[in-house]
Amino acid sequence: MRYRTSVPAQISTTEARSSVVRVRDAQRLQTRARLFDAAVAEISRSGLAGADISAIAAAAGVSRGTFYFHFPTKEHVLVELERAEEARIVAKLGTTTTRPVDLVSVLRLLVRQVLDAEQRLGPVIFRDMLGLHFSAMRPVDDEVGEHPLAEFVIAAIAEAQTAGRVAPDADAAELGTLFLTGLFALLATGATASGARGALLDRYVLTIVHGMETR
Repeated sequence: MRYRTSVPAQISTTEARSSVVRVRDAQRLQTRARLFDAAVAEISRSGLAGADISAIAAAAGVSRGTFYFHFPTKEHVLVELERAEEARIVAKLGTTTTRPVDLVSVLRLLVRQVLDAEQRLGPVIFRDMLGLHFSAMRPVDDEVGEHPLAEFVIAAIAEAQTAGRVAPDADAAELGTLFLTGLFALLATGATASGARGALLDRYVLTIVHGMETR
């Protein structure tokens, strides 16, 4: 009888340990989320260069070392923010378009969604986020699969190739990267008034697509 009653006790101990681990994991995720939100708010106010990690940690109610446990640098916060925004944009595009063969319309719609993200995030953090693409301080080497926006553009170009609108021997991945690199450069450096900026971006899309199209 003693042997039989020890088995439930062992199970109970294992379950208790698992419960403690789950609680710790949940607390860790909550701390990380607070730090992320505090960092985004601080960078939005002060810019990436001026953002104070001590202020971020204080706003999240943790020590400075806890920030570094979750994010090695401030730049890592912006990379994570960018990926989240890209996923949000692509999800929105999926509900507003079936990605027709008209590549100009698709890419102009994408640009509008990117501009909506700029309005949502604010110009300071938005330009710092895009500026990381051209900075030696970017903390990671990105693959296309880690960027939903790049995947969307490449897929749209590939569909236009299938329809005979883009040269069949062109590399859709290279064309998509070229388009996004130019778009990010324009958005990160441009200080044009909104109306002129919109016209500039429309011309940019048209110029890039015309360069892709078969003659």
